[in-house]
Order: sequence, then structure tokens, then C-alpha cells
Amino acid sequence: MRRTRHRSLVNGGILSGRIPLISLVQFVAVAEHLNFRHAANALGVSQSSVSARVKALEENLGVLLFERHARGVRLTDAGRHFMERVVAGVDQLDHAVKTAGMTAQGECGRLRIGVYAL
Repeated sequence: MRRTRHRSLVNGGILSGRIPLISLVQFVAVAEHLNFRHAANALGVSQSSVSARVKALEENLGVLLFERHARGVRLTDAGRHFMERVVAGVDQLDHAVKTAGMTAQGECGRLRIGVYAL
């Protein structure tokens, strides 16, 4: 039996349904804006939706990602480390999707040129 390259993603990870991708996107928005309302406005969703998803994400991970206070939030150490990895992963996924689309439209691929000596 062939093993999955990223087995941890399936067995208890993001692809097992525990962590929806939208939760990661909303986490990044809050981390960038340091404010739930501003993040929600930027994403075009309700503040309560963002707050609920981030809270569920923290519960799934078993760690607080933000310190909450009256004027906004601040990333915890765990939140900063998580943010770095999530941003890298989201960037890679975005690149993969764009590359696949470009390849399908013939805008990306390999070009081999052979030159013969005269």
C-alpha cells in the first residue's frame, strides 16, 4: 500500500475536517488587522463569524492564538509561530492554484527547444 505524502493532514489534521481552510484565512486576517471587526470588514463577513471561527480554531489546536483586550488583540507567542507557518502554507496553496489554472490555459508549462549544429 502506498503511503500518503502528508498523512498527518488526513489523520487528525486539516483534511480530516477538524480545521476548515476558511478558519485559517480568517485567523490570518485577524492577525494582520489585530482587530476582529476590521478583519471581518476586510473579508466581507460578520464579526461574530470571525470570532467564532478563531475561537473554534484555538479550541482545535488547544492553544490561545490571541490575547484579547478592549481595543483589539495581540498575537501570543504560539499565535506568532502559527501565523508564520499558516501564511507560508496559504501562499503555497495560492501559488499552486494559480499555476494549475495557468497550465490549463496553456500559459505555463515546459518548452523544450532542440538546436542542431549546421
